[in-house]
Amino acid sequence: MTPEQEILEKAIDALQRETNARVDNKLFEPAKGNNRPDAELWIELPGGENKKFLVEIKRTLTEATATRLARDHANELRNYIVVTNHLHRKFAKMMKDLGVQFIDTAGNMFINHPPAFIFIHGYPREDLTYGLAYGEGMFGRAGIKVIFALLCKGNLWNANYREIRTAADVALGTVANTMKELTQKGYLVEQINKQKNLIRRKELLNKWTDAYVEKLRPKIILGRYKFTRPDFWQQADLTRLDALWGGETAAYMMTRYLKPEITTIYADRPFNDLILDLKLRRDNDGDVEIRERFWNFETIEDNQKIVPPLLVYADLIATGDARNIEVAKIIYDDYLETYLAQE
Repeated sequence: MTPEQEILEKAIDALQRETNARVDNKLFEPAKGNNRPDAELWIELPGGENKKFLVEIKRTLTEATATRLARDHANELRNYIVVTNHLHRKFAKMMKDLGVQFIDTAGNMFINHPPAFIFIHGYPREDLTYGLAYGEGMFGRAGIKVIFALLCKGNLWNANYREIRTAADVALGTVANTMKELTQKGYLVEQINKQKNLIRRKELLNKWTDAYVEKLRPKIILGRYKFTRPDFWQQADLTRLDALWGGETAAYMMTRYLKPEITTIYADRPFNDLILDLKLRRDNDGDVEIRERFWNFETIEDNQKIVPPLLVYADLIATGDARNIEVAKIIYDDYLETYLAQE
């Protein structure tokens, strides 16, 4: 039995235990297309309605994943449900506030399908280890860098491994292992002309976003600072300092939608000249964050001052802020969706 099957079966048991509802389910094969759910659940709700829900199974769930799910399924939240391992009380409330229905393996759940309304939270994690012993594979921190380069630099997957290694700034062995796993999992396929193609890009992008926010992003923060003059980012020229705008700042430059509250800069080490030039002072609560640049290729966008749009999108999702999620959707629609469709 796969970890996903275990999670689904235990969550169904918990749902039936807490509500006495009759539940039927259908689990799909692991290899799925971009828009296919992991499973379907038929739950008998109060009043006798046998309601079908589309299911996404998550071994772990982060705030970034939750906000991304809320965005992706904004038009179908009543028909959609997440099944996952234990959710903490605070996380369960956040899911409810986002409108994302869920069932976890401990019996916590949120189902909002009028007239049915079920919200149970606070059950502790059970002392079980099923489904937790799995390797990071291509979504380890080094693999995340490789996939980022592949998603940002078109047709890089047909380059030799040394070129990919340079673009991703990782070891050659990491490239080989990541490319092998991408092939095994059906993301990288060989065509009739012997050229390779990266497919199921939307699915891969979503998984990359979740992995980046959870595993890599927390590790690349170099420090927080306070600027000494208002709106310094509107006048500062980072290109001569070998740095780029990211996050809310880059999003504003791309969309002109919302003035940034947090200014994000991606830079290489050492970055002392950057601090001196911008007249920043160290402040752990400051609204300027400097993050380490983890890739080694030029952006292909018209605006050479900002990081690749995929990273802007992921940084916005990571905040969990409603206004930023709205801007992330604009960036997804305007900058990412066309590329993802070119399979």
